Amino acid sequence: MSEGTVLFLCRCGTNVADFVDLEAVKAWADKGGLLDRVCIHDFLCAPAGKAFVEETLKETGSRRAVMAACSPKLHQKTFEECAGAAGLNPAQVSMANIREQCAWVTPDKGEATIKTQQLIQAALERSRLHRDLAPQRMECNTDFVVIGGGIAGIEAALQAAEAGRKVTLFEKDISLGGEMIKVEELAPSAECSPCLLAPRLSQVREHANITVVTGAEVTDVIGFFGNFTVTARKKARYVTDDCIGCEACFEPCPVEVQSDFHLGLGKRKAIRNLFPGSVPAAAAIDPQACLRLKGEECTACVDNCPFMALDFEQKDEIVEVHCGAVVVAVGAEVHVPADLPRLSLDGKSDVFTYAEFERLTCSNGPTQAALVKRDGTAPERIAVLHCAGSLCPDGLDYCSGVCCVNAFMVGETVRKQLPEAIVTNIHDRLNLPGLETEAFLRKQLEEGTRKIECHALDKVRVQPQPGGEIRIAIPGQDDLTVDMVVLSTGFVAGARARELSVLLNVEQDSRGFLKSDHPILNKTGSVIDGVSLAGSCLQPSHGSQSITMAQSAVGRALSRLVPGRTIELETMVSRIDPARCSACRMCAATCPYKAIGIDPASGRSLVNEAVCRGCGTCAATCPSGAITAVHFTDEQLIAEVKGVLHERV
Repeated sequence: MSEGTVLFLCRCGTNVADFVDLEAVKAWADKGGLLDRVCIHDFLCAPAGKAFVEETLKETGSRRAVMAACSPKLHQKTFEECAGAAGLNPAQVSMANIREQCAWVTPDKGEATIKTQQLIQAALERSRLHRDLAPQRMECNTDFVVIGGGIAGIEAALQAAEAGRKVTLFEKDISLGGEMIKVEELAPSAECSPCLLAPRLSQVREHANITVVTGAEVTDVIGFFGNFTVTARKKARYVTDDCIGCEACFEPCPVEVQSDFHLGLGKRKAIRNLFPGSVPAAAAIDPQACLRLKGEECTACVDNCPFMALDFEQKDEIVEVHCGAVVVAVGAEVHVPADLPRLSLDGKSDVFTYAEFERLTCSNGPTQAALVKRDGTAPERIAVLHCAGSLCPDGLDYCSGVCCVNAFMVGETVRKQLPEAIVTNIHDRLNLPGLETEAFLRKQLEEGTRKIECHALDKVRVQPQPGGEIRIAIPGQDDLTVDMVVLSTGFVAGARARELSVLLNVEQDSRGFLKSDHPILNKTGSVIDGVSLAGSCLQPSHGSQSITMAQSAVGRALSRLVPGRTIELETMVSRIDPARCSACRMCAATCPYKAIGIDPASGRSLVNEAVCRGCGTCAATCPSGAITAVHFTDEQLIAEVKGVLHERV
């Protein structure tokens, strides 16, 4: 094989040819006589172009190829495959981006031609220092980890498990179900939410391919697509697997505290489950509430458990799972505008968020679906305030997109319990996309829901009066007097989404939600290959949207994680010279892939090349210059810079 180089110039149709004089570039490159061949082609990435590259490299027997074409992000892999088919090592392919970095941004053709020569010279100088890199492959792990046990996480786990993959489902709460289990009927279809969720919970519980780990928070994720290691801390339940959730210990427990599941509207015991039929069925003890775990004498649950399933010696566990793909489905949080005095959301008056209203009307709620005020009586007049704390200077600056249909669901729910009650929706613009939601709105208005249009919702004042009535001051309208107010609030990114963004190196958008790789082409993918997103952690979503996203996220991973298929490991990794390493650990602190550990023999830093993705952050950070980024050495980069500054070939 020749030690020489072939230079390929791509016209890219008219994208390059109309802005760069490629014939002049070819004459310039031929002038030095140091290249085996200089070729011009219309479309190097097209089938004919790829065949031309392969045939030319075979004919010349050259060792290196420089492609003057488009962005390496688009076609570096394409040309590496062509070179490989011709017998070249893929590392011997260099690219000069003369389209995005030259033709498209340099309107003067003469200047663009000179700039093209400089970019090519840089690639040529660098290519002479390239070394062959041996490809490495490993068999991919086809298991899944799903983080989040709401409807999106449940659906993702079932989809992967039904495809024959092993799935570990992590949920931070003591049971699966998420927000959907707290709702009685789903808008706009008014279908029974627990009825839809219960069969799926049973499927998860019974599925041999699914392992459910509740009370668990993911603390670390390292690796890459096909080779992830996920670590989680599983909190002690202080109840063994012998527990069947019979609830015999609940009533005797002497401790009652506010229930988070009921959003503070009801009580629970120190030992509890979230709802009948929860998965897992076993109860769990709250160590912050349990008398015995706080050092006091109490045996109430032990004395009443027919299965002797209590274990106060349980400790938190560290769970480590290896997998090939991760699906994040941790949901979002309801925005609670308690800091806005104009809304009077003080927990004392009969002003509730929509989420609290749902708890009051849900069969597993604190009132067993009886809609009552705080004094226990039924409301006769209910106002629903849209965009409460949203689209205003002192609240959220965005529309969550799912609140309007929920707001009109209030009338549907109330009339089933209290047919004579009057429901009035106070709104500005309405966000009701789709034929189904439009039909739902017409149905509500026909059945009696009233609506008042107000273009200054942030000026509406909710004013509780002595005696229990609530006066609502609406700009430009007569005051409205009601017994209950329901605030239709938006959604915000949850704390878990922010934490996982750091753990997974997944980007967040300007509002804190996890950001998709591409809003059209890869909505449920993230910028990290192998990490998918589903449900409201991506954007506020209805149950149907969350399910669809979960199916998309898993389907994409399944199409690539095929049992027996191998994955190519990164060859352009970082390597550490132990003789120069001072073990300062700055490299480990900055590595976004957690690929750097300690060599137990020398005590120096050591790169795990199976995890390293070759980003070079550690090499740039190392104060002693002990780290070399393979294929991006100082010598290679300096040669590239010098190439830009010189004209010789």
